[in-house]
Amino acid sequence: MLAARLYGAKDLRIEEMPEPEPGPGEVKIRVAYAGICGTDVHEYFEMPRATHVPNPLTGATLPQTLGHEFAGTVVTCGEGVDRVAPGARVCVRPIRTCGVCPRCTSGLSHLCKDLAAIGVTAPGGGLAQYVTVPADSVHQLPDGVPLEQGALVEPMAVALNAVERAGLPRGGSALVTGAGAVGMGALFAFKAHGVEDVLMVEPSPARRAAAERYGARVLDPGAVDVAAEVMAFTGGRGVDAAVECSGRADALNAAIRSLAARAPVVMVALYSGPVAIDASVVRLAELALLGCEAYPDGVFERVIEYMARGYYPTDSWLDRIPLRDTIAGLHDVRDARRLKVLVDIPGGSGS
Repeated sequence: MLAARLYGAKDLRIEEMPEPEPGPGEVKIRVAYAGICGTDVHEYFEMPRATHVPNPLTGATLPQTLGHEFAGTVVTCGEGVDRVAPGARVCVRPIRTCGVCPRCTSGLSHLCKDLAAIGVTAPGGGLAQYVTVPADSVHQLPDGVPLEQGALVEPMAVALNAVERAGLPRGGSALVTGAGAVGMGALFAFKAHGVEDVLMVEPSPARRAAAERYGARVLDPGAVDVAAEVMAFTGGRGVDAAVECSGRADALNAAIRSLAARAPVVMVALYSGPVAIDASVVRLAELALLGCEAYPDGVFERVIEYMARGYYPTDSWLDRIPLRDTIAGLHDVRDARRLKVLVDIPGGSGS
């Protein structure tokens, strides 16, 4: 089979590998679509989290097959699997946890200190024609949710967790900085939660157009003072919450200056290094800075439910590329030439 294998920073190879076979408690999936996201960009352009030393939780090493956002069709099931059957259309919750640390045993397994992920620091990966995964990581898709939408469940779960962390009531107002895939997911999640006044900050004209098409009020940070515009829109009060999806220090500080008193900013983006903030603004308005990592139990299921109810449209903001163009897709996502890229895996999308 063909797979996109990461050997090190800026060293990704599309190469032949043996097809995996499921062991006890595992399923084998013929992958249809796999998404490229900010994590993949960080893995490719910077130092990969996977190394040549086996991961202490999963045993994964470089080379690592990339791809943690994917969907496909179950081909075979290993011994003891009754969760799904061959022919089921599924997506995969990729995170792996130790199950025994204080965070895992207190219901916060997604914050496990040894957290790993299929396609990042665990064996397998969705940028391949076939993958084997633990059966308990598989989620069956309803009839009305196509496989390409199923490949979006993982990033939409990240965004939904951020929105749920913000805790806005219906009718509130929100700011989202960065209109990439997670930013768009935050927009859709806010709408699903009855928050209609969503402002989005994005320098890319194409991404702003996509956000505006789905009901956001868009701001170009290169043309306006974001905080001043937000304050004008809210009558000087500020928004009830912000979700920072860009990974930029200036965007985080603009979000902080745009908040109402005691409002939260949820930081979901990946940052390349330490970020300085204006702590005096945080203190004087008693703001809350909330981290956001992955997603707790139940979020995957809620995303799939919202998809089935029509809250996650896919037209006009997705681009599909062949597996051979994965490196070009990584560059396009990094440079904001595309909003969201799905890799069409050979032999899988027609299933």
